[in-house]
Amino acid sequence: MSSRSGNLDDFKYLVNKAHSLGLRIIIDLVHSHASTNENDGIKNFDGTDHCFSHGGERGYHSGWDSMVFDYSKYEVKRFLLANLAWFLDEYNVDGFRFDAVTSILYNHHGIGVGFGGGYPDYFGLQCD
Repeated sequence: MSSRSGNLDDFKYLVNKAHSLGLRIIIDLVHSHASTNENDGIKNFDGTDHCFSHGGERGYHSGWDSMVFDYSKYEVKRFLLANLAWFLDEYNVDGFRFDAVTSILYNHHGIGVGFGGGYPDYFGLQCD
């Protein structure tokens, strides 16, 4: 959430007002990567470069200067699922749009790769 658009109470008001008008709220989430800034993010949360991400180069997304989540870790799944539950429970949002799904699904994050439509483009060893 960005404070440029108001605070959390303002967002709650917006969702409630939209619901009162019969509108539904779908929010955009980025569960594919997180800030590399240690002051506002979870990078080096435990003093390592791989608490929530892959270690080393695999845990870094060069196109976005961000850390890449390691979805094989129990803690990562719980962290991201808890984030979804928080928006559902606290703000009563109606759904989610997940940004950068290619980065979630593929080790190459879609960087420099074209998808031609063939099965090998979408399934194989490049899948995370």
